[in-house]
Amino acid sequence: MKYIPETKVELEKLVNDLSVNLGDIDTSKITDMSGLFSHTSRTDFSGIEKWNVSNVENMVAMFHNAKSFNADISSWDVSNVEYMIGMFARAISFNQDISKWDVSNVRDMDSMFCGATSFNQPIGDWDVSDVKNMAGMFSEATSFNQPIGKWNVGNVTNMRGTFEGARAFNQPIGDWDVSKVEYIDDETKDLICNGCSNVSRMKEYV
Repeated sequence: MKYIPETKVELEKLVNDLSVNLGDIDTSKITDMSGLFSHTSRTDFSGIEKWNVSNVENMVAMFHNAKSFNADISSWDVSNVEYMIGMFARAISFNQDISKWDVSNVRDMDSMFCGATSFNQPIGDWDVSDVKNMAGMFSEATSFNQPIGKWNVGNVTNMRGTFEGARAFNQPIGDWDVSKVEYIDDETKDLICNGCSNVSRMKEYV
């Protein structure tokens, strides 16, 4: 490795230098990658698949609006990540298999795939049992249509706009435990089970 950044600021300088190959960066000391490639002009992401992200806790908006990003990051160890808010939001090219990711420590997936119009990968085996916020998670993710009916969403309190504008999605999610949900929109409520009794305690988010 040519570069061993100690801080997020140091890492940002490296990834914004388009002459630097991402594979030459040792990221093992980094805990915060939030916004790292947001609105990036970089088109060459080769080497990013080798990154050691095992100590990262924050990936908020990491690839937000990274329009050309579609690298294979399937082998990343994201087991310590707690925040994936908007991670792939408007990353319109991204469609890689991240089904094997360990997301068991993630607490917030708000808008994670919002506007990620190409994404359609089998993430039905993800352990989302710690997630509390799924607001807008698949909003405008117009290609997504994978079976996620077995997800344990028992700790989720916010499902406002989870599937808003996700035109392709028609998978059965009627078995979801939504007993803790306080905030939801009609579209998501109808997708869960067309307003049946197990969503009766939900409050409309204002």
